[in-house]
Amino acid sequence: MQEFELHGKEEDFLIQYEEKLIGFLESSDEKLHLEPMNSYYRRLIHNLALRFSFGTSSEGSDKDRHVVITKKKGSKAPERIKRKDPVIWNFRDREFLVDPLAEEVEVYLGKDGSVGLFNESTRDHITKKKVVSGAFKIKMNKIVELQDEEW
Repeated sequence: MQEFELHGKEEDFLIQYEEKLIGFLESSDEKLHLEPMNSYYRRLIHNLALRFSFGTSSEGSDKDRHVVITKKKGSKAPERIKRKDPVIWNFRDREFLVDPLAEEVEVYLGKDGSVGLFNESTRDHITKKKVVSGAFKIKMNKIVELQDEEW
């Protein structure tokens, strides 16, 4: 089975489709027709599906060509794809302000670069921190406050 040594948008593509294939595996559906895509991305999907022990084929022609994935006996979720080069978020000197009257505010940095107030339903975050100074910055995937050395 092929190990993936990809970066950037190919890596994002594979991780996105890995989620789709996990959903398909857990569903009662026996076949999954994916949207049309070019031959390079179809090849990535065929290789990804092999990791699940799915059957694959391509159907359609030209711009309608797409991958069809079929469950087989023994299909199972493989070890998840791990990012080789995690994204590093660095907003330089941009300051994010929080309520200065609040004793503390818990904020997060999302894997997609989003910044916001943390709550228990927040998913896919890199880090979170209780901010007490009224402002913070994002530097090298860290939430940094005025009193921190990295400020």
